Amino acid sequence: MDKLSSYKICVYVPSKSLKRFIKAIGSHIPSFLGGYDNVCWWSEKGIEQYRKIGNDHVEIAASHRVEISLPYDKSVLNNFIQDIIIPSHPWEEPVITITEQKIVNIKK
Repeated sequence: MDKLSSYKICVYVPSKSLKRFIKAIGSHIPSFLGGYDNVCWWSEKGIEQYRKIGNDHVEIAASHRVEISLPYDKSVLNNFIQDIIIPSHPWEEPVITITEQKIVNIKK
């Protein structure tokens, strides 16, 4: 059983932009776990709230958590975030979390 080092990227995307965001990033998600590419996961609709600093109004919006795994390569990670996620995301300041992980690569 092989354990492959990788990065998991999580980003929250508003419901109204989810399909466009997935379409924009999907073809850029590399294949590194066998015969699949364009691999991502997203949650059912959740609710979040935020307030822009200096504004009195708290916004409440439906959003989805999107997860992507990338090879454990800092240049691939940085390029994917800078060139793919940020330009494709509708927010001025998207929150992007990165976790180092091991993926078990099982071939039947």
